[in-house]
Amino acid sequence: MTSLRPIAAAPLALFALLAALSSQAAPPALPVEEGRCDLRVATGPRGKVYEKLFADMRSVCGDEVTLCAVPSEGGLQNLSLLAASQADVGLAQLDTVDTMKDGDESVRRLQAVMPLHANLLHVLSLTAGSQVGTTMLFGKPVPGTGRTVVVRNYEDLRGLRVAAVGSAQLMGRTMDRQFGYRIEFDNADSDERALEMLRAGKVQAVFTTVGWPSPLISRLRDDQYTLVRFEQKPPLPYQVVKRNYQNLGALNHPFLAAPNLLLSPPYKAGGVYFKRVAVLQRCLVKHLDTLQEGSYHPGWKEVRESDQTFGVQMFPGAAAQTAGATAPTRHK
Repeated sequence: MTSLRPIAAAPLALFALLAALSSQAAPPALPVEEGRCDLRVATGPRGKVYEKLFADMRSVCGDEVTLCAVPSEGGLQNLSLLAASQADVGLAQLDTVDTMKDGDESVRRLQAVMPLHANLLHVLSLTAGSQVGTTMLFGKPVPGTGRTVVVRNYEDLRGLRVAAVGSAQLMGRTMDRQFGYRIEFDNADSDERALEMLRAGKVQAVFTTVGWPSPLISRLRDDQYTLVRFEQKPPLPYQVVKRNYQNLGALNHPFLAAPNLLLSPPYKAGGVYFKRVAVLQRCLVKHLDTLQEGSYHPGWKEVRESDQTFGVQMFPGAAAQTAGATAPTRHK
């Protein structure tokens, strides 16, 4: 099992941010018929990568264990759902887990069922640049005031304002503490709202985290938007990876990346939920080649070793099942 040194404990300001985000109400869960669900899986926003990975899991393992989606705003809310017993397994970024576990015993005890893809910090700016320091009079800019800033590299963000969505709110602030760029953050409740703020001149960049390729980013045009390059050396567990978005002219583009994990509470060995999670874990490992080679989300190709959990304790269920534990009774 690969072990990486976690990020430093977050200061009170970041814990306050996490508390505010995790207290946000989750979207209504999809209706689940009583007795038809073996495991409730905390996923993410509709159309994003977490939801697509869940669909792949259900496609290859649904005959062995019935999976039902619990929609959410993403990894931070998924940790809250797991802690509140509103989900049985869930997906989350490693940096979010590392930060939350310092103040939440239930998060600290979570175990890794499976390593997943990395989430990339997508930083967007306007191709033509943004106005800053403009004097406003009766809601309109005064001609000749302000200046135009063009953001192409992460260091160009010094002293500027950005709109951050979801897990990018923590990721961006963590990087700002690391590099001291004094970026000002406005939280946005969706990618669409963040882009509106960028076009209106309220911010000079957008921060959003998602696995590659992002459906939203893939629809944007390079005559309006530019992907900002991240070329700094980040602290562990972050890394820099290169990906392509031809629609934005971004080839071998460097992104800040954070690993994801499929997580489970430490269920009682031999109990019903322990056995169900063990079935899912064993099934995903068994079908990993299929997930990587078939018509599934490309994020599966990033999984190198099924036990690479970055220092998070591995869920032991599959090993117990292999040793002869009785398979769980399936709901009909």
